[in-house]
Amino acid sequence: MSLKKTVLGAAAKLVMSFLNTLDILSVGRRAYPGKKENHQNPYTWFNVMRAKAPVIRSYANRGWTVLGYEQVQAAFLDSRLSSDMRNNDFLVRVLRAAADGQKIQLLDDPSMLNLDAPDHTRLRKLVSHGFLRKYILSLEPKIGVIVDHCLASIDPKAEGFDLMESLAKPLPAIVIAELLGLPDGDREQFQVWSAELLGLTMIDNAEMMEKGNIASNHLLDYFANIIEQKRKSSTQDLIGQLIAAEEEGDRLTSQEMYSTCVLLLLAGHETTTRLIGNGMYTLLLHPDQLTTLQQNPELTPNAVEEMLRYEPPVQLMPRFATEDMDFYGAKVKKNQLLLLVIASANRDEKMNPDPDKFDIHRDNISHVSFGYGIHLCLGLALARLEAKVAINALLKKFPDLTLSSQSIDWQPGGLIRGMEHLYVNTSGRDKKM
Repeated sequence: MSLKKTVLGAAAKLVMSFLNTLDILSVGRRAYPGKKENHQNPYTWFNVMRAKAPVIRSYANRGWTVLGYEQVQAAFLDSRLSSDMRNNDFLVRVLRAAADGQKIQLLDDPSMLNLDAPDHTRLRKLVSHGFLRKYILSLEPKIGVIVDHCLASIDPKAEGFDLMESLAKPLPAIVIAELLGLPDGDREQFQVWSAELLGLTMIDNAEMMEKGNIASNHLLDYFANIIEQKRKSSTQDLIGQLIAAEEEGDRLTSQEMYSTCVLLLLAGHETTTRLIGNGMYTLLLHPDQLTTLQQNPELTPNAVEEMLRYEPPVQLMPRFATEDMDFYGAKVKKNQLLLLVIASANRDEKMNPDPDKFDIHRDNISHVSFGYGIHLCLGLALARLEAKVAINALLKKFPDLTLSSQSIDWQPGGLIRGMEHLYVNTSGRDKKM
């Protein structure tokens, strides 16, 4: 890394540390659990902040933090709040500085995740044909075969294994790669790029942001090559459908195709990987719930919803004010950032009684883990299906599954929550890994 970036990175960390301290002081230093503890369990701090107010001023965000369920849901629906980060000059400057002259997809060719109507509407309509619920549900047998293949790769003589490496990571990657029509041999490489891409969310870490931007550009180049190959011979996969729609007169540009494919790849496997990992970790921490689910596998769909509520893979989403506005008493200025904290909204006692209890029998589970409104996750049916099939097969093959003694290595950053490794043993006895 250049000296300029090193200095910028150090300055960013110093400024962010100071601003975070101001946020902590505004809520109450005594209530703050500590950085390490907060990383392991952010929900205690979310509860403290939400009890103060559902929308609070944040100096670190240079804007606002939205914590209540009603308020997060309302923000997702509010047309005055944009998904396009180009509305925030501060973030634009930070990203441009970290990129050091390189192209930045989030700013130069944003995907539909970071666009508003009408561009978002046009792109979503094109892509949605590949995610029709009837078609997704028809994939269950194929997903079952992939799950069985993943589980069959586990050494039957071993007393334990890494659940992330054996199942949670490969399954969603294989499924989305097949949907997009990507070569089998490319899976390991795009998994690496996808993991590095998340570095773009860490504005206080110049090195991670640089790696994230490089990975983003690698993925754009990768899909440009894949799409060019598929133009020469029509295919029935999702990329083939996008090409056909483009050629039928739609205004989808080549750059929009590239960014859409990157989004589908990332969203199609990264979040589902974390859903399976977080969900199984939570289930294994609650042996009574685990036993209930093993005895009643028909509860798995409801258990998956509770997993999504209790340990959501996507913890927060940004929105940007397009005008001065009053939002639940907060005097929001034009272009200010509002962080919609999904993880806090899901623990709002007004929507989910006894919210810090994990209960697979919970009735009327309320969560916004797939977003809400026009940006509701396109792949929610696929994520739910993959998690259901994976969990049922895992518990059937390994009825005595337990957690091994370990320190969970939660991902850095606040956007995505998940672990890189989850060691389990199959004998019902604890084993240190």
